[in-house]
Amino acid sequence: PLWDRNKAADEDTAHLIMVAAAQLGLSGPLRLATGLPLSWWGDQRRAFKEALQGREARVTIPGRLPARLWVEEVLVLPQGVAAAGPILGQSPNLPGPYLVVDWGERTTDYIIVMKKADGRLDFDPAAAGSLELGCHAIATAIAARLTAQYHTPFQAAALEDLEAVAVRGQRVDLAPLREEATQSVTRQIGRALYEALGHRLEQVLGILAVGGGSPLLKEALPAVTQPLDAQWANVEGYLGSVAP
Repeated sequence: PLWDRNKAADEDTAHLIMVAAAQLGLSGPLRLATGLPLSWWGDQRRAFKEALQGREARVTIPGRLPARLWVEEVLVLPQGVAAAGPILGQSPNLPGPYLVVDWGERTTDYIIVMKKADGRLDFDPAAAGSLELGCHAIATAIAARLTAQYHTPFQAAALEDLEAVAVRGQRVDLAPLREEATQSVTRQIGRALYEALGHRLEQVLGILAVGGGSPLLKEALPAVTQPLDAQWANVEGYLGSVAP
């Protein structure tokens, strides 16, 4: 949650990419596919690619020999769109329009995808965008509520995995606050999608929800389906874009 919005200047993200590659047992040249939220992709993809292209690292993981890696090729894809290909391309999904919603940490991306009779996908840029709402908004709302109620500052990033906090010798259960904040953010995302897409939201064969917050969308939208591992759906799409 503390990572910089400007991904090209975000060293933490670059470091994590190299560590992830080393954890997979890779070494030498890398063909890398990664992504950005739709609203950031247009302005940031070139700078993000340039920041990663040619990057070198020596990564040491405990119990393993050091790995030397360098990025030889980079492909920066829009989140959500990447997830749609391997999922909607499967045979059970009939040809026609689908809405793909990617509820992530900072943003919720959406795009209408048309599956053609031959299985190929066509994307409608006019029916796509990003909402500046994600899982982090839930923790932000909890922090704001605690800060206002107890007049002592709380940070959203520190609350995301906690069940309770201590305030002046008392244990404060976060479950009721988390439930209230979750319902509020879910309603906001549902309303924002209806406002952005209007009648087109009702004229799709189905809604594909991916991302860490996707289980919550079933409460806000009709006919929502999810892949088995919704949080890794974008990664599957990225891998399919660079795999031999």
